[in-house]
Amino acid sequence: MENTSKTLLIAGAVFLVILLISLGIYAYNNFGTLATSETNSGVNQMMIVKFNNEYLLYEGRQNGSSVKSLLQCASANNYELYQRQDTIEDCVCIRSKSKDILNKINDLETKSVLSGNRDYGVRYPNYIAKVSSCIEKNKTYNISFNYNSKGYIWEIWINDVS
Repeated sequence: MENTSKTLLIAGAVFLVILLISLGIYAYNNFGTLATSETNSGVNQMMIVKFNNEYLLYEGRQNGSSVKSLLQCASANNYELYQRQDTIEDCVCIRSKSKDILNKINDLETKSVLSGNRDYGVRYPNYIAKVSSCIEKNKTYNISFNYNSKGYIWEIWINDVS
């Protein structure tokens, strides 16, 4: 009888140790996953801030020369995204309601996309160059942005100053 109770105590102790070790491993794995996801989230946030800061310098009232620089930046970034085969949703789209710009665009498709009649704006580098050629260096424009669901600047609006 005494041996049986000692055997049961030892078996219970072994079972308890195995249970504690299992819980420890489970907790370690969960905290490791949590730390990794927080680190990834931090890295993603830094990438978003870096990307957006390239454009935020141009927000508000800007002269035509600054707008042309903004469009060069957008064109270069979009070209790089296309080269890496990243998704189109990460490319910036150029939009405008400026009558001066829209009147200078001869291509009806580009004009339609630029004015906001589609879900996306002008995003291909060669079309962004067409828009840039319509910007007058000495004129003042108002620059504003819209963001996609990831937090990246997705639309750049170039409008006349009211």
